[in-house]
Amino acid sequence: MTSGETSKGLRERKKAGTRRALIEAALSLFERQGFDGTTVQQIADEVQVARRTFNRYFTSKEDVVLAHEDQVMEDLITAIDGRPRGESPVTALRAVFRTLLADPHWRRHELPRMQRVQLLLADNPALMGENMRRFAVREELLAHHLAERSSAGHSFHARLLASTAFAALRIAFQEWAGSPDADPDSCARLVDEALRRLDLGLDLPPLMEWA
Repeated sequence: MTSGETSKGLRERKKAGTRRALIEAALSLFERQGFDGTTVQQIADEVQVARRTFNRYFTSKEDVVLAHEDQVMEDLITAIDGRPRGESPVTALRAVFRTLLADPHWRRHELPRMQRVQLLLADNPALMGENMRRFAVREELLAHHLAERSSAGHSFHARLLASTAFAALRIAFQEWAGSPDADPDSCARLVDEALRRLDLGLDLPPLMEWA
């Protein structure tokens, strides 16, 4: 590895660290003083960076909350594309979430952050509305990747499955986040049960030819 590549790697890690710090500071401030009572400048001050630094990472305080949802979506798509091609879409989804929710990093870091985001969304209708608006983009992306795994192709059925899968997952995570015993195991059970129900009636046929 060259010195230039090493420097680039250090810069990327520093940027990722700043981004994580901004998300953590924002969530903590929102929980202490409310979403509406928190400003972007306060978030930047908490991390001891300039307002313009915040703006390099996020467009608004709504964006900093929903960034975690976007990251989960990226992880989900990457994991789905890595599943064996002979699996049907819902089988792949169930396998992906079983793997993610058993991963020590996810259980220790991502799930607690997801719970905090879900509770913020539940208390802020405007924030929930913005998240639902983004759902439309995420659903189309998921539909595309699920259709790639099915002989049904890019069809009404792929879009229906993606939309219903998102609804099932959203309800499972909301139910889990508001539960008094919201531990990783209960989350894994709820998510798998939601996708199992989906598997009973809306799955797509897998690809007939695969290598």
